Amino acid sequence: MRPSWSLLFRAVPALVIVVIAAGCGDGSPSGQPAASTPPESADPGFPLSLVDDDGIRVTLEAEPQRIVTFAPSMTEIVFALGVGDRVVGVSGPSDDHPAAASEIEEVGGSGDFGVDPNIERVVALEPDLFLTISGGDQWKAELRDLGVPVVTLNASDFDDLLADIVTVGEATGTRDEAVILTDDMEERAAAVAARSTDRVTCFLEVYYPPLTTIGPNTFIFDLLERAGCDPVTADAVSDYPEWSVEDLVADGPDVYLATTGFANDPPAVAERPGFDGIRAVASGRVVFVDGDLVTRPGPRVIDGLEELEAALHGPGG
Repeated sequence: MRPSWSLLFRAVPALVIVVIAAGCGDGSPSGQPAASTPPESADPGFPLSLVDDDGIRVTLEAEPQRIVTFAPSMTEIVFALGVGDRVVGVSGPSDDHPAAASEIEEVGGSGDFGVDPNIERVVALEPDLFLTISGGDQWKAELRDLGVPVVTLNASDFDDLLADIVTVGEATGTRDEAVILTDDMEERAAAVAARSTDRVTCFLEVYYPPLTTIGPNTFIFDLLERAGCDPVTADAVSDYPEWSVEDLVADGPDVYLATTGFANDPPAVAERPGFDGIRAVASGRVVFVDGDLVTRPGPRVIDGLEELEAALHGPGG
């Protein structure tokens, strides 16, 4: 998927950033990113060459020691691989996990909407690896021209996330740690699938108002399906579409899910105009899930998948 900046930078209102992302080529349901290719060396070493999800070939001359992570998901991956002490710059306040990430210099905040990196600040940190997500082609080109190795990774689904984590492991000299981590995530995901054979229908709210949800080409949609849900938004034509209450009443989902951060009170959802006609709301099946766990394509996604399973089917599937 082309991840929406709304899921990564909480400092700017979500719906506004979805529009920004579309302007950056970030959020198109039809333009799926090219899959990154693993480094050319079978026994990863340096120099190391890879092709990222923007289709750019990147060569790292030596194992990176000064890393900038320009997305909370990238920050979490690098820390999970045990090299968080090499991170010298992060995107902004949303880089809050683990707690140590909050102490690292923030390099974001530039551009018309404050979601671009400050080029001068980045260059001053002398990074030998800049990890980011899709969008921002102009500032990425500027960084490359200044000698900063930029690697873009976009997880289109859970399996792609596992591959991206291994790619980050290759790029940081921590492939063994990445394989151990992804093997564990894969095993836990398989256990969720084995328990979630009784499927339900669901709707996921990512923003209100207006009522905004997710389409079938998003990372989160894949998580919902893996957790045993058939989202009623399967025919959506965009990644983050607005959805009418009237349509949702007709859809009749079994479970109404919402991400924390935009709402956290089930009774308040029922009090919205027209929401009492939604089957899941009327039956009291409104459940809130941790937005950071299901919207950030990083190691904690497996926790989010298990939380979705519990929300849809109850504890233990």
